[in-house]
Amino acid sequence: MSFVAPDYRAELRRFVHGYAGAHQDAILRAGDVFDFYSSLMTDERVRGDARGLVAAVLAYFVVPDDVLPEEDLGPYGLLDDLFLAAHVFRMLRRQLAPEVIADAWAEDDEITKVMDVVYSESRGALGKLRRDVLRVAGLS
Repeated sequence: MSFVAPDYRAELRRFVHGYAGAHQDAILRAGDVFDFYSSLMTDERVRGDARGLVAAVLAYFVVPDDVLPEEDLGPYGLLDDLFLAAHVFRMLRRQLAPEVIADAWAEDDEITKVMDVVYSESRGALGKLRRDVLRVAGLS
């Protein structure tokens, strides 16, 4: 019997597909945000602290028992994952060359505008839980 790794990207896109509810502008971008961080992880130009930040975001996406568990909350539970991703994006913009960020973003719209929406919506939804997200991710 051979092992077939799960396609987390595809599952994440299916999970949020058709979501209509609170903070949908951020939640519907979860697959794009995950793809962005996956691309950064495989980019040899991303090194040192930046690589550690990227790994923290990807790990947080796949941990089942995070601050807002998707099992209990459905797609709404991705808001903590998205907050962390947008928070780290603000850090990475100071550490990575603009072309590294641009190369990792596969979508047509501007990543900075997307991440601003994701940050604003997820930050507002989390309130004081933001500190817990950063602590669980090892960034506090």
